[in-house]
Amino acid sequence: MNDQELMEAARVFKSDFPIYAKNILSVVNKEGEQVPFKLNDGQKLVHRQLERQLKEQGKIRALILKARQVGISTYVEGRFFWKITQTRNANAFVLSHLAESTNSIFNMVRMFYDNVPHKAFKPNLSSQSAATLVFDEINSRYRVGTARSTQTGRGQTNRFVHGSEVAFYPQGADIVAGLLQTVGGSGSEVILESTANGAGGWFYDQVMKSLRGETDWITCFVPWFAMAEYRAKVRPYFERSREEEQLAEKYNLSDEQLQFRRNKIDELGGFDLFKQEYPSTPLEAFLTSGRCFVEDEVLGDAEKECYTPDFVGEFLSDGMAERSSGPYREWYAPSQDESYVIGVDVAEGLSYGDYSCAQVLDSRGNQVACWHGHIDPYEWGNVVSNLGRRFNGAYVIVERNNHGLTTLRRLQELNYPSLFVESSVDGAYGDKITKRGGFLTTSKTKPLIIDNLAALLRQRDSGIADTNLIKELRTYVIDEKGATNAQSGCYDDRVMAFAVALHGLASMPRPRVHTAARRFKTVDTTVGY
Repeated sequence: MNDQELMEAARVFKSDFPIYAKNILSVVNKEGEQVPFKLNDGQKLVHRQLERQLKEQGKIRALILKARQVGISTYVEGRFFWKITQTRNANAFVLSHLAESTNSIFNMVRMFYDNVPHKAFKPNLSSQSAATLVFDEINSRYRVGTARSTQTGRGQTNRFVHGSEVAFYPQGADIVAGLLQTVGGSGSEVILESTANGAGGWFYDQVMKSLRGETDWITCFVPWFAMAEYRAKVRPYFERSREEEQLAEKYNLSDEQLQFRRNKIDELGGFDLFKQEYPSTPLEAFLTSGRCFVEDEVLGDAEKECYTPDFVGEFLSDGMAERSSGPYREWYAPSQDESYVIGVDVAEGLSYGDYSCAQVLDSRGNQVACWHGHIDPYEWGNVVSNLGRRFNGAYVIVERNNHGLTTLRRLQELNYPSLFVESSVDGAYGDKITKRGGFLTTSKTKPLIIDNLAALLRQRDSGIADTNLIKELRTYVIDEKGATNAQSGCYDDRVMAFAVALHGLASMPRPRVHTAARRFKTVDTTVGY
């Protein structure tokens, strides 16, 4: 390779990691052979997402939720080696959960260095140890460590940080918090990857926040069917089950992929472990201590009935303003001849934590609008009042637990005309009927409204239009004591508001009389004789 060819190669390699990896880096494949590092389908998918974030934000903050044997650790080590050997005064640090994994990672990096084919891409080492490579000419270094304490990884500024199997770190939140304080510089990259380790812990919480768009972190996920090698020869007499037919339609799966899935389910001994080891969605990866309150097939059918809202934006006292990330969604504008009910869930109003939510249903139980966001409970009363008036003075049923009383009292101060009032018989006062505004959710009343929602879902008659509600329903579980709640790190604000709204349908004032349109002309069947 002459000087001109070398300069051209260097230019291409510096800007294109897949080409660099193929020509400069070597890896050991599953057959034990040393081969050029060619990115597989899963690695390419992650690479595209990381490069997009780097271009848009000038840095990378990525969570990678991975299936087994996708090669994500190999990709990240190769990427950082590419960066470090071509960047002056930059440090890379890799943290793994076990000493064995740390050694394996460092051996991979050492193999990269030893097998670089040309000295132009192989900066000299000034020193090395069992956990560090120091590149003399460019004053950069590559270090690895094991997540033993909260002080691990501190002591120097890092440009590139890789956390491997973060979900398995002891004291994970404290370790990661300390590690993140070492990162600085333009173009810095923090890539934290892991297989799932149940519903809970720092990694799980951050993935959930990322998927909801609450942080600057992106979640990169590689479904099992994205890997070309995850296919198997179809056995004689193969026939798709109903569940497999639905999966094939949803994810465009071939018979070879379905056969691979069958084989792995048999090897692992059940569907749950397959979903954890070879997930199709991020939520599938996290096995919970409970089970979903309705069958996944039922939720899948409900999701098919969802559709895009006509309006997304802000709901204001004097109108509405379109905004792509606004808290208000409307699928149907109010109809003059329709009656509506609004189920209201009230949160504390902080900029983090639970959300307040209002679900608007028509008299047939169809979801027509939803407001979901963080808001002060007093101000929430103003919004609910305005929302109710938009929908023909809708029947409003407020969950009065905790901060719900503040919202309810504000609605009463505003003289809102149509509020749900709960009646109960008080035996202590001679069976006197006591009336209270709002709906009180207790261990007795909650099963009633949740069972009603479950029944409608199973009857394929829930009326749900919002995919975000379906997402919440997928993480709404029954625990070992039989209680229903959102699994750890998730929310159920949309679920509760919708269930409360459905409950309100049974007691709402008589609906307005609808003028039925005549769809058919009367046919005169008499024939003259």
